[in-house]
Amino acid sequence: MALDPDEFVILTDHGTMKLRSAVLRAMMLLPKERKRATIVREGEPAILNFKQIKNLAAQWDERLVPID
Repeated sequence: MALDPDEFVILTDHGTMKLRSAVLRAMMLLPKERKRATIVREGEPAILNFKQIKNLAAQWDERLVPID
């Protein structure tokens, strides 16, 4: 699933922001809130649940790690 981190999305209960910001904010939520975290976007998939958000965070985090 290749998603544009600069795409504007809605993080439920937190408003409109870029996808990267929504993923980061969802990962900082308290565990109970994290389970309910949902990102709504116009593309497919239209709704990202926390499991998908967590996978995106892990995928994007790997790109930020320098390769020696």
